[in-house]
Amino acid sequence: MSDYINIVFLNNTVLQWLIAAAFIIGGFFAGKLVSLVIHLIMKVVFKTKKNLVEMIHSLEKPLALLVFQLGLFIGLENLSMSDTVKLWTGRVLHSFLIIIITWALTRVANAAIARFNSLSEKNEMQLLPLLQKFASLVLWFIAIALILRGIGYNISALMAGLGLGGAAIALASKDTLANFFGSFTVFMDRPFRLNDRIKISGYDGIITEMGIRTSRLRTWENRTVFIPNGLFATMPIENVSSEPSIKVVQTIGFKGDNGSEKIDRGMEIMREITANDPRLEGQVCVSMTSVSSASCQTNFVYFVSKDADYNETVNYINMEMLRRFEKEGIQLA
Repeated sequence: MSDYINIVFLNNTVLQWLIAAAFIIGGFFAGKLVSLVIHLIMKVVFKTKKNLVEMIHSLEKPLALLVFQLGLFIGLENLSMSDTVKLWTGRVLHSFLIIIITWALTRVANAAIARFNSLSEKNEMQLLPLLQKFASLVLWFIAIALILRGIGYNISALMAGLGLGGAAIALASKDTLANFFGSFTVFMDRPFRLNDRIKISGYDGIITEMGIRTSRLRTWENRTVFIPNGLFATMPIENVSSEPSIKVVQTIGFKGDNGSEKIDRGMEIMREITANDPRLEGQVCVSMTSVSSASCQTNFVYFVSKDADYNETVNYINMEMLRRFEKEGIQLA
């Protein structure tokens, strides 16, 4: 048996290969064990501190992968390698470590941003996608710079080159930069929130998503419009969702044959129907706007509360008017 384990293969004995494989396989199963332990911790924490669950969950996969890499590193360290192979193996493992740590930091940052957003009084969900993407971009940019430096690239020279080409890049991507800063303008001024209904540049719909460059607006035809964020800084925005109530303006025509008493009674009925309706806000206006022998036109204005069902409320008021007019013998023009 000892003869077999002492056989040399690729500058290493079978025993060395077996030890390396044991550490690598052991690292894999140790990572699975770490994942299982985190699951158990999450079950315990969930009962007491639910706010920590997402943070712990964000570290589960990176920690398991980190443990596996540790086993991989120890296993490869037990092997005899040429200087060149050892150099590049170290660089690959170093890059792999940076990727794992960056991945972990990105997940933790996203979870922290989401938690901070949930604690915000205004709960500005529109901030969440952009802040998470921005944090990810910064972290991965740093990670790539560290990986390139570890491989042997001169980061200072690379940054200098980027500085020289910065003006050309900025000129070529001015629309992209305008969209990027336009999104921050929205966040600073807060003309609308996610899921608000807005009108901009001839489009009317619900803001469903905000990205770094564009935002998605779902129109009433159920179509998605991609709006460059730069427009938010240059175009007027009408926030329909910000209105406290919805104004309803109707013209009710009475036949001239009704006579003044019935027409006056008709206007009184309109006031009675809307007087104590909890779904309405503000002042109700009923006024006669024109008189002729054929008909008398009455302006009927009221405001439906934002929290009420608009269509149901308007339908109820119209049907109640018809019933009351029929009962009183009042004819419409």
